[in-house]
Amino acid sequence: MANHFRNHHAYRGLMQTDDGLISRVLSVGRTKIVFETSFGLRGRLERLLREQPEHFLFSERSRIARLGVQIESEPVAQARLQGSELTLRLEASAVIPGYPGLRELADFFTAGLPVGRLVYCDPHALLSSEEVLAAVEHSVLKLPASTSISSDGSIVIAPHKVVCRLRQPLPRETLSRILLREDGRELLGRYQIRETVSAVTIAPGEGVITTCSMYLNEHFVVLQSGFSLGRNLAATVLDPIKTRGIRTYLEIINQSDHPILNPLITARVYRAAPRELLANGRKAGKAGRGYSFARLQEVSSRLKRRCRSTCRWIDRPVAVLPPPPGNRLPPEIFLNGPPAPCQIPRARCALARRDFSPRSNCAHVYATSRIRDTLASGARSLVVRYFPNIVEHRDIINLACDGKLAALYFLEPSSEHGPFLSQLDHNRLQEYHAFGLDVYWVSGLNKRLMVHTMRDGMGYFVAPERLGDFHTSMLFAFYGSNQRLSAEGGRRLGRLMDALIGFWGRNIGIVTGGGSGVMEHANTLARKRGILSGANFLDITDQALNTDVDFCQVFQSTCRHSRQKWFEIASFPIFNVGGLGSLEELGITLCNMKLALLEPVPVILFDTEGSGEYWAGARAQIAEMVRKGRAPAWVADNLVATGDPEAVVRVYRERLHLL
Repeated sequence: MANHFRNHHAYRGLMQTDDGLISRVLSVGRTKIVFETSFGLRGRLERLLREQPEHFLFSERSRIARLGVQIESEPVAQARLQGSELTLRLEASAVIPGYPGLRELADFFTAGLPVGRLVYCDPHALLSSEEVLAAVEHSVLKLPASTSISSDGSIVIAPHKVVCRLRQPLPRETLSRILLREDGRELLGRYQIRETVSAVTIAPGEGVITTCSMYLNEHFVVLQSGFSLGRNLAATVLDPIKTRGIRTYLEIINQSDHPILNPLITARVYRAAPRELLANGRKAGKAGRGYSFARLQEVSSRLKRRCRSTCRWIDRPVAVLPPPPGNRLPPEIFLNGPPAPCQIPRARCALARRDFSPRSNCAHVYATSRIRDTLASGARSLVVRYFPNIVEHRDIINLACDGKLAALYFLEPSSEHGPFLSQLDHNRLQEYHAFGLDVYWVSGLNKRLMVHTMRDGMGYFVAPERLGDFHTSMLFAFYGSNQRLSAEGGRRLGRLMDALIGFWGRNIGIVTGGGSGVMEHANTLARKRGILSGANFLDITDQALNTDVDFCQVFQSTCRHSRQKWFEIASFPIFNVGGLGSLEELGITLCNMKLALLEPVPVILFDTEGSGEYWAGARAQIAEMVRKGRAPAWVADNLVATGDPEAVVRVYRERLHLL
């Protein structure tokens, strides 16, 4: 299973190239930059491009379009194809007033800048009008409430009565971060503010940036050009994973000689490619099989049976597994500790082992420093008893950089904190991901092998068979008390979950704090309904853990506030009857929306045991803050307290402007 879970683009259901990078700048003028771009092809794309170039289109990178830049492509049929690389001629021009012009942007349009992708639009996947309507009626496709469906299956979208403007002129350093860094898209969201208008007006030869609401689960949408009531820029493909929110950006220009009032955009809807089919044409389940949980349990037993190391504080043995995964030869086991048994008194050892400087009285000799010779024959898999500390981490990164390690398996997160990771551990997981090292947890929590993967910048451990669901499901954060619900409260929570499935479809999931009470009940309801269920476990003493989950992350108590960020993978927060912890989480959520770190979506205060009275005080406090100018008015508007599951669905439909 190694490697296929790292290819997140495969889960989008798009047959697309790698990011197109500028390879050569041909000319830079006052109104236009002309350049060549190289696109890497994978799997079947090369053959499809030779046989069906007319079904490929260039989709501009959204952050570039949101800066008011139009990138136009020569016909794909004219591209130069050499092996698995295609070269295409593109032209960039700044077309929307109020945004940076080419003078500010020209220095960034140099070799290496990613500008977009080529996407294959399979004509057999194009939906008819009947299929579009059926997808909407069965809640597998959420289109704007303003959508019209024509007889040929194309749809017409009217954007929100909103115009996006820059909060302030962007300095060069900010432009650099937006265009070149991974978090640039999110940063742009903080500078790009939405202003409500009575009508969206576009003067001749100008353009606007506006938004619509759209949630694509199993489809992708291709915006069409040339329509008389506005033409969208070349960020033309809205994909199933990224298009999930109230801020689906539309960059519309008026190429006519007359003003346009309330533009309309046409689009076509396509079925996404089957989830199990990767972009390289291989089935996900056959992308390479790892070691089984049972096999790793055998390795764990061997590690525990070995004689103690020469370190008097802790045994940190490691095992190098024989290739391939089906090989039944015993692993090679290495122990930590100095050459001879350590004689440092135990009390002094407790302090010295935390000091990694040259002055430390601890030798800090770990088994990871002894395995390089064993790895000389090629990349192998490493099993460690405990998640690596800082010295082991250094050794592992060096081996990974040398191509010596293919995967890392760990048996226990911590020798002192049991199944919980520290903040440094979470940072190390992200570094392993960046260095291309696959990481697995032989989890004692749920007796399963869990694979580490990244979603929206957060790392989670996921059951391998649910990886596709994890990357494609829209998630709800379920907050609530660790106290048990009444029988009626439990039934009402079940009706809420049924209402969510009825409105959003079955491609949804929940993430809780992993504790008892409301969290446990929500997890049980999700398991019974077959939707995805996950948890962010915290090392606290006042609640038991419910571990029957599809994905999870684990946090030591010192990570309590950092842990809240991991809930940001959820599109919508729902606060059930809760206590001080839920109140704190509500405050963090609203503050993050105010700071533009989260989209300002409806925040549901669900009174599981009543009709909304439980949250009346919180609503009154927010209303008073708004009245005194201490909070923006939209915060109070977004706060909805109710005990009616159907009211929750109505709020989503009306506030998000969805069909």
